[in-house]
Amino acid sequence: YSMLVGLSFLPQKEIALEVEIGAAFLASIVACITSHPGDVLLTATYKNSDGSNNAGFGQTIQRVYNEEGGLSGFFRGLNARFFHVACIITFQLVIYDQLKQVLGLPASGS
Repeated sequence: YSMLVGLSFLPQKEIALEVEIGAAFLASIVACITSHPGDVLLTATYKNSDGSNNAGFGQTIQRVYNEEGGLSGFFRGLNARFFHVACIITFQLVIYDQLKQVLGLPASGS
């Protein structure tokens, strides 16, 4: 952060906002990548081909792996998730940090 202040022509307050948004965006990408396989498995649990809900956790993992193209099957639909969830998480984290600053609580970059 201090390196950015020295290199930039922008005021420190604007750099803090840029760092805040960048950090929130990176955090949202990590959250999307780490939580997506679990959501794929949850969806696959409720979407059995025979309409029953009898498959166990191991069977569901095996079915997703075999039918959806290996490991990439656990990340199917990740692009849409990035556009939807990453935007929401980024805005939530930025708003949270801004509210903390308004209330006088310690926030990132301060």
